[in-house]
Parts: sequence; structure tokens; C-alpha cells
Amino acid sequence: MNTTVSAYLGARPDPRAGAFRASPACADDMGVTALVPTYTAADGDRSASLRLCVGAARAAARQAGDMPLALLVVDNGLSPAAARRLGELLSTSGCAYHVLPAPGPVGQRYAAAQARNAGLAFLGELPADSPLRHRYLLFLDDDTAPAPDSLALLREALDARDHAIAACPRVVPVADLAHWLGTAGQPARTARTAGRAPADQPRRLAGPLTEAGYDLLSVTSHGSLVTGRTVGLLVRLDPVLDLIRAHGPLFYEHTPYGSSEDMLVMAVLSRLGELWRVPGATVADEARSTPGSTLRQQFAWGYDHAWLARALAEANLLDAGVHVLGWRPGTGWEHTHADWGACNGFLINPAELRLAHRLLTAIGDDQGVAAEMFGATAPRVAAGTHLLGRVLARWQAGADPECREGPALRRIRTDLPPLGSRDWASMRDGMDALIGHVAGNAVGSLDNCTDPAALPPFFLYGARQPAAPPPA
Repeated sequence: MNTTVSAYLGARPDPRAGAFRASPACADDMGVTALVPTYTAADGDRSASLRLCVGAARAAARQAGDMPLALLVVDNGLSPAAARRLGELLSTSGCAYHVLPAPGPVGQRYAAAQARNAGLAFLGELPADSPLRHRYLLFLDDDTAPAPDSLALLREALDARDHAIAACPRVVPVADLAHWLGTAGQPARTARTAGRAPADQPRRLAGPLTEAGYDLLSVTSHGSLVTGRTVGLLVRLDPVLDLIRAHGPLFYEHTPYGSSEDMLVMAVLSRLGELWRVPGATVADEARSTPGSTLRQQFAWGYDHAWLARALAEANLLDAGVHVLGWRPGTGWEHTHADWGACNGFLINPAELRLAHRLLTAIGDDQGVAAEMFGATAPRVAAGTHLLGRVLARWQAGADPECREGPALRRIRTDLPPLGSRDWASMRDGMDALIGHVAGNAVGSLDNCTDPAALPPFFLYGARQPAAPPPA
């Protein structure tokens, strides 16, 4: 098992060794295996959303020319009642299916990466003609749902490109899967017009790996537009299983909060073949239903992103120095690369970070509110917020003699879309999400410190940036 990021990514194939090329399509197996981890959450049962997920996958397979569908569900900590409902759901699905208990003690929930690795290991042990093993693999979560035409569009994108290993849909956060799907099981959106709009055309993703290393700045700020996401991802199964046999598990299992596995696995897949985004294919992802659960989820993501700044740097996969992505109206995103001596880090949208810093400072000034929001972590959030303020002050101090910034170290990122507007009314893009995410960044960067009096040697602050819609 590769327990470090360096070992995990270093053990993967070098794309220069030879380009991947898909084998000719076999008419006998154009089916898809959907891999779905599920569990019983502390704040509520997920059986209803899983039922919608399975129903939507079946509808998408039917619209893709009655594409054979197999369901591999990983029981990642279901209650007895939820396990019973799952069995009833699958037995009436009309699909080949299997429920795989996650490894480990009963009742212990594993992270999504571990559950997916368990499912992939199970598929790798099956004979090639097993009804559970098909040409394609579709990654879904138990609170996601593909649109009826999504599977056909993703398969079409792969079939048209021999060097493509994976096709990514457009993932849209929704407040309620049932409402999105509609009462008849169709997305609540207008029907497609004849032909396909230019914005819906498949395009190749740059991927997270560049000549300079891992592009953590862009992946954090515009992840799905740079490297894609695992949710709704359609991959060619056999090359992935061959990769696992040669190099170990596909998903990295050792991030502190068990999140952000997408950011690393897409790097692995990009070394195996091309990544393509298919905006016309849509998969809904149900957002957390309460401010508290949203804050906790975003804190975990923010912490793991800051942890990655250190892990990738120690693996010699980052371009050294401090990288800042700032929005300039009328110009676009400006990427500044500065030399801060021993500091290596990332700032995404400093203007937004200054807002988050003021909010977290105000929360920290009221210890009761801070404890209610962050529990036992509140003192570390306060310390991390103070450190964030020092980093932002350093960035603003352009006269600092140690900061050798200049025109040669600035460039406009024409590859990134214009800044859009945040939907402050939604859970995923609301105030709780921003506060939780930057608080996670703050604590993660604080934990990267060895000298509390100095700036962190590795840091990352900033949330995903909304993209303006493409012109009609």
C-alpha cells in the first residue's frame, strides 16, 4: 500500500512510455458497471437518495440503447434496516447486482476512497465474462443521479476517442434529487433542441499534471474544469484494472479527513490516457441539507487541500514559491508567482480571502459562538485565522524586500473562465460553505507549521471559484 503521495503517484505509469489506445469495441459487451458506496449517516438515512440514484442509472442505461447495467454497491456502514431496504431495491432492479461489505470492523465507516478501492479489487477478481463486469465503469455516490441522456453522451465521447480513458459529466449541486429528477423521473429542465450547443461539445481537460508538476492552484480554484471529478465519471474498466494489478489501489486512502481523493485519482488517470469533459452530460449531486453539515463537509475539504500543499511539495510535485490567483475585472485571472524564501503556498482570490478572514476573526472573538460552530477545534481555527491574516498582510506588503515580484512573474490565465457570481442562497456556495472551507484551510496550514512564530512553510487558502456561464 502506497501511504505517501510520493509513493502513490510515483508508482504510476509515465505517459511518455507509450500512449494508451483503447481496444476495438466489442459488440458483445457495451455495458456499464455502476460502483456506488453507501452508508447510514449519523444525521439521517440515505436510502431514499440511493433509490433515486439507482433509478436514474437504470433510466440512463435504457436511454443509451438499453445498455446492460450491473450494480456493485459497497456497504460502507449501513444500519440493519438500511441494508434490508438495499436488498429489496436491488432484487427488484432487473440488473445484475452485488452488495460488497466494506473491509474492516462491522459498523466502522471507511472513506469513499477505501470503499471504491474495495469495489475495484472485487471486480478485478471476477472472470472477464462475469455479469457484474462490463466494458465501462461508472462512479456514482448514493446522493447523486445521472440525467437520462448522460450515459449515452459519456459513452459516445469515449467511443469516438481511442486515447481517452475517462469522460466527465457536468456535475450540478442540487438541494433535492427528487425535485431535480421530477415526478416522472426526468430532470426538471427544458428538452434539448436539435443538435448540440457549442458549450455542450466535449473538450479535452488539461489535467492536473504539467511540466512544472501538479497544478494545485488551478485544480483547487477550478477543479472540474481542469481535471474533472469522480462523481459521474465513466472510465474504461479493463485498463483501470490492469493499472491496479501493476501499481496498487486506484484511490489514495490517506488524506487526513478522507476527502479530495478526486484531486489525486484524476492525476493517475491522466497518466493512463486522455481526460474529456462532456458538459452536455449532467449528473446531479445533492448538497448537504443543513448549515452545520455543510460547514463540517467544507472544513474537511479545506483541511485536506492545505494538507495536499505539503504532501505534494514533499513529493517534489509542486513548483516552488508562492502562487496567487487574483481576479482583475476587465482583464481576467492573474497568476502571480512570488519568492518568499522558505514559504511555499497558494492564495486563491485574495479579495475573497480577506472577507473570510474578517468573518472568522469576528467568530473567534466570541468564544461561545466559535465553540458552537467548530467544537473542540475552535482554538485551532482562531490560531489558524491569525496566521491567515499574517499571510495576507505579507501578500499586500508589496514593499517587502524579500518578495521579488515583478512583471515577469505575472501572467494572465486565459485558460480559466471569468469569475462568476456565488449563489449565496445555496448550501454549497453559501456563507457556511465559505467559512467552513477557509477554516479548514486555516487549520490545515497551521498544522503544517513547525515554528509558530514564522509563516507556514506550506499553505493553501482559497475555495472553488464560480465560473461565469459561457456566452450563448
